[in-house]
Amino acid sequence: MAPVQLESNQLVPAGGGPASAPAPPAPGAVTAAASPGYRLSTLIDFLLHRTYAELTVLADLLPRKTDMERKIEIVQFASRTRQLFVRLLALVKWANNAGKVEKCAMISSFLDQQAILFVDTADRLASLARDALVHARLPSFAIPYAIDVLTTGSYPRLPTCIRDKIIPPDPITKSEKQTTLHQLNQILRHRLVTTDLPPQLANLTVANGRVKFRVEGEFEATLTVMGDDPDIPWRLLKLEILVEDKETGDGRALVHSMQINFIHQLVQSRLFADEKPLQDMYSCLHSFCLALQLEVLHSQTLMLIRERWGDLVQVERYHAGKCLSLSVWNQQVLGRRTGTASVHKVTIKIDETDVSKPLQISHEPPLPACDSKLMERAMKIDHLSIEKLLIDSVHARSHQKLQELKAILKSYNVNDNSFIETALPTLVIPILEPCGRSECLHVFVDLHSGMFQLMLYGVDQLTLDDIEKSVNDDMKRIIPWLQQLKFWLGQQRCKQSIKHLPTVSSETLQLANYASHPVGNLSKHKLFIKLTRLPQYYIVVEMFDVPGNPTELEYKYHFLSVSYAEGDDSPATALLLQQFKSNIEELVLDTKSGKQVKSGVKRKLSGDPCSIEPKKPKRSGEMCAFNKVLAHIVAMCDTNMPFIGLRMELSNMDIPHQGVQVEGDGFSHAIRLLKIPPCKGVNEETQKALDRSLLDCTFRLQGRNNRTWVAELVFANCPLNSTSSREQGPTRHVYLTYENQLSEPVGGRKVVEMFLNDWNSIARLYECVLEFARSLPDIPNHLNVFSEVRIYNYRKLILCYGTTKGSSISIQWNSILQKFHISLGTVGPNSGCSNCHNTILHQLQEMFNKTPNVVLLLQVLFDTQAPLNAINKLPTVPMLGLTQRTNTAYQCFSILPQSPTHIRLAFRSMYCIDIYCRSRGVVAIRDGAYSLFDNSKIVEGFYPAPGLKTFLNMFVDSNQDARRRSVNEDDNPPSPIGGDMMDSLISQLQPQQPPQQPQQQPFAKQAGASGAYPLTSPPTSYHNTVTPSPSMMHTQSPGNLHAASSPSGALRAPSPASFGPTPSPSSLGITMGQTANFASPHGTIDPSSPYTMMSPSQRAGNWPGSPQVSGPSPAARMPGMSPANPSLHSPVPDASHSPRAGTSSQAMPTSMPPPRKLPQRSWAASIPTILTHSALNILLLPSPTPGLVPGLAGSYLCSPLERFLGSVIMRRHLQRIIQQETLQLINSNEPGVIMFKTEALKCRVALNPKTNQTLQLKVTPENTGQWKSEELQVLEKFFETRVAGPPFKANTLIAFTKLLGAPTHILRDCVHIMKLELFPDQASQLKWNVQFCLTIPPSAPPIAPPGTPAVVLKSKMLFFLQLTQKTTVPQEAVSIIVPIIYDMASGTTQQADIPRQQNSSVAAPMMVSNILKRFAELNSPRPGECTIFAAVRDLMVNLTLPPGGRP
Repeated sequence: MAPVQLESNQLVPAGGGPASAPAPPAPGAVTAAASPGYRLSTLIDFLLHRTYAELTVLADLLPRKTDMERKIEIVQFASRTRQLFVRLLALVKWANNAGKVEKCAMISSFLDQQAILFVDTADRLASLARDALVHARLPSFAIPYAIDVLTTGSYPRLPTCIRDKIIPPDPITKSEKQTTLHQLNQILRHRLVTTDLPPQLANLTVANGRVKFRVEGEFEATLTVMGDDPDIPWRLLKLEILVEDKETGDGRALVHSMQINFIHQLVQSRLFADEKPLQDMYSCLHSFCLALQLEVLHSQTLMLIRERWGDLVQVERYHAGKCLSLSVWNQQVLGRRTGTASVHKVTIKIDETDVSKPLQISHEPPLPACDSKLMERAMKIDHLSIEKLLIDSVHARSHQKLQELKAILKSYNVNDNSFIETALPTLVIPILEPCGRSECLHVFVDLHSGMFQLMLYGVDQLTLDDIEKSVNDDMKRIIPWLQQLKFWLGQQRCKQSIKHLPTVSSETLQLANYASHPVGNLSKHKLFIKLTRLPQYYIVVEMFDVPGNPTELEYKYHFLSVSYAEGDDSPATALLLQQFKSNIEELVLDTKSGKQVKSGVKRKLSGDPCSIEPKKPKRSGEMCAFNKVLAHIVAMCDTNMPFIGLRMELSNMDIPHQGVQVEGDGFSHAIRLLKIPPCKGVNEETQKALDRSLLDCTFRLQGRNNRTWVAELVFANCPLNSTSSREQGPTRHVYLTYENQLSEPVGGRKVVEMFLNDWNSIARLYECVLEFARSLPDIPNHLNVFSEVRIYNYRKLILCYGTTKGSSISIQWNSILQKFHISLGTVGPNSGCSNCHNTILHQLQEMFNKTPNVVLLLQVLFDTQAPLNAINKLPTVPMLGLTQRTNTAYQCFSILPQSPTHIRLAFRSMYCIDIYCRSRGVVAIRDGAYSLFDNSKIVEGFYPAPGLKTFLNMFVDSNQDARRRSVNEDDNPPSPIGGDMMDSLISQLQPQQPPQQPQQQPFAKQAGASGAYPLTSPPTSYHNTVTPSPSMMHTQSPGNLHAASSPSGALRAPSPASFGPTPSPSSLGITMGQTANFASPHGTIDPSSPYTMMSPSQRAGNWPGSPQVSGPSPAARMPGMSPANPSLHSPVPDASHSPRAGTSSQAMPTSMPPPRKLPQRSWAASIPTILTHSALNILLLPSPTPGLVPGLAGSYLCSPLERFLGSVIMRRHLQRIIQQETLQLINSNEPGVIMFKTEALKCRVALNPKTNQTLQLKVTPENTGQWKSEELQVLEKFFETRVAGPPFKANTLIAFTKLLGAPTHILRDCVHIMKLELFPDQASQLKWNVQFCLTIPPSAPPIAPPGTPAVVLKSKMLFFLQLTQKTTVPQEAVSIIVPIIYDMASGTTQQADIPRQQNSSVAAPMMVSNILKRFAELNSPRPGECTIFAAVRDLMVNLTLPPGGRP
């Protein structure tokens, strides 16, 4: 026998670890008898399992025990568990301290076992040698077995005993199983037949060798027998308790598994020992289930009292396993002490005489025999729910109480139709028949308290509480309450019937003469219905009892009119009270007598007497709560009375009409006017034409609330044909809508007044339309193409104009302001855009109100559309940093319309441009800084723009080259012309007509022209009107322009008093003097203005409000211009515009003096320059800077005008900067040229003579040896593109001039950096692009506000560079701002140590600083050498930002 090795963990005591475990014994050791050991984990497992099992049992049993029992069980469990774990803790501590002793004990025990094994082995070997081996013989060889193995490969001669003891027998087959179970079933059936079986166990099932007994609601037992011998006892296989508590058991079993096991053993012992085993089994299980059911009912009762019923149910007595007695409807508990009131009890008990019966139910007092089903339900407890049992009990008693109440109602009304609903004990009592279900009074019995509860829709809760208290005290008191509710319900039906109508109902009405008026004699049950749209009228409904029928009412209807005192809160005074006719109901119900209804209405208003309303017959399917008669009466009055009020107002205002008429087969009413009063301010001819075209005028009521009047006007012979598809018929229908306010009566005086105002608006617009229609055949063709009539609906005229008809203008008369109102818009594809004429909308409206002429308005729109489209493209957004005050915003362009054809542009509140829109596609532009009355005076707040005349003439049409030849003399003439010379010029340029002849007003009617306008007559040739001569070639004065005769050529001021001063336009963001709004020097200021321009003989002191200036009027120096004089209307060459005398080949008249050298004139730009619309569009359209390579031009696009004015401003800033900086100004004889010099350079700044849109710098070095021509070109190009270019900031000039004042070696390095900025493609080996920051950018370190000059030049030089990483994707390029400081003394270039913002990254500045420091260490500067460019270039080569170092 091989020795057995003992594992260490089998003998180690609990708590021993691997460190204390002994080494395994040597091989060959023999185990000795020793006490077995247990692992610590196993011991802990046992303790935990035991604790968990006890916790599970407590969780199942504790909810069914009282609070004190639960506390005791929890304390006992905690004490037991604590003792166990204390012992375990002691064991663990001991095991940790007894390791050595245990080791010695194990060694000693092991040695003893080995010694015993040795002794036993020697004894056995000796016994074997002495006894067994003496007679031992070698068996014969197993030859047959060997042959079998060698030949067949098997061992068939193996002893069968081995197979029988080792190999299990084969299982029986399925058929054998079925046969066995079938035989067992037969045995069970035989046993059941021969055994005394209780009748309660009749519900049994025999299957699969088992018999299953099921008693519903109690238990289910499964039994079998172990053989066919009759004496073999029954074997209980499975026991299941069927008692359930679905309300309080939380879905868990009521009996614990340990309890079931105990009952199982108990029943099995009875089955072994008893002579009647099945009877005894049933008695045992049945008794247990009944006691369990009683316990469940008791626990349900306690929970019911605790959660829902409270004191309404009480436990009278409870004996566990015997009975449970409950009391309900305890009147004393409810607070209703009625003396000897019986207590209602429900008792549940176990029948002691026959234990086999289920739980027995008894009621005290006994239940009434009212309903067998209710009785049957109240006597059963098979559902095992105490609440259901109590509800069934009180349900039966409630039914009895309702039967008693119904008997009282039957005694009061023999025809009582009340009924009882058994589902929920309810008595439904009809109050007013016919009665709907929602109108019945529902009487409930509270199942908890047994008291009556009432419900009626619409009754307030206080009234219901009073009724409940009365009925609960005495049921007979319900009768008077029903009578009161009947009248209340009658009022409610009346209110609901007229709820959809504009009425207000009330049971009372405060009247001043209530006692003396017949209304005070009406029944106390009445309802006053006020017509809200007619507050002076009421409908009174009177209600009476019907004798012999307590559930019916009789109605009477009255018409009441009242009057209110004005401005007083005193009650109204009743005037008229009349009863409606008796046959009103028959008229309502008769659907075929619509005309009789109307006649009935008239009879009602006449006040005929009527009889009592007959009883309404009840129809099948009809709403019993709807009072058709009342609804018809209210609707009839509400419909007719507004027309009566309107008819009276029309009669009071002497407007003839046809009265109220019936339309639409009696379904609507209307009032037709015969004639409308004439309108004020409209001439008689227009009024007659409008009256002739009006066919019909009808007033109707519209809308659900009948507060909307619609006046339908039918016109014929419309003077205009519009393009709208709705306006193509022979007649036009115009609908005018008027809404009545709630505070005003419908059909009052205000409706008629609003209609007359609308009629006046129609007449005013009709007058303009008639004049427009008469002039349509004679208007120019370009206006026909330019515009069309889109809509004319007599209230509004909408014209669409433009090349695509995308703009619209709407004209209508505003009766409140008593003037025309114009609105602009866009239609079609342009509907999302803004109308360009919105800028001059106010001026257009003023012009049209002065001269309501549509043709004139169209001409103005035609002449101003293209210029305004161009003007609206100018930038008007305020910008920061344009001047030295960087925090002040300046508006780039301010658009200030002065008149419909005069637009003023203010540029940065310094320069002013006047644009006059003329006809035939041209505009006149002048410098608005010069006064119109005296060219030697400047408008306050503005400055003249030098060179403006030269710049504007670059955009003059090619046909006007004659004006462009002598531009310089026009801008800078040698000398002015004297007053006498000017007078002689004017006298020779006067037209052939007398000067006193007034100018012809534009579009003035001509005699015999039938209102037509001479717009289509071709203009007379210019040379036929004015003979060119040298006298006309002299330089013209500011007033030397022809007066405008076309509507667009007339210049006007925005106010009627065109010649007076206006307030300063400071509200528009510019500074302007009091003469900003001045008269035009070109003829009539406004076509509708009463003030015409006078001749020189009428000049002095004759203008109202005219400024008194000496000399002839600037406006009277040239004749008034008619449509035949196109000198300012088309780009035809005009000899009078030539500034040089003697340049024409024509002969000079002898009266003119010879030309002489003129002194300089500063007001040349005040002379208007004529440009075409296309040239104006080019002038104002943002475009790239001409003459510059696209790579050198900046990204800021601006118009040529903005570039010119910006360059002029920069030149002005430069003059001031030169005076402030350490630069020396050099006097120059060239106009518009600034020359200055520094220590090393001479600089010349002037406008580009080719474009006049950029400032150019020409640099000449003092010492040519120090500079290369390429460096000078870079400096000049940098000034033109980066310094003096858009957006024209003054601080860039300051920074640049500081750079120019730097020493030569420093400036040359800066020029090299500028070259890298201008030509970044020439340095492909660099990783970054550089930009010289002349002003501090917003992302720079916060050393100064953004926009401040970024160059500081003292003992050290500070400037800023912006480095942008080169990348193929421009959106991902990284830019950083590098502040660089150069020490002139040491020659070192470093990054300026400026504190950064808190949220900015510090990685990039640290890397830049390190690269510059390393460059300074490796490249020490030499005397006279600047290291700025070298350091910056090294930075651009070596700087590489990591992903985390990006700013």
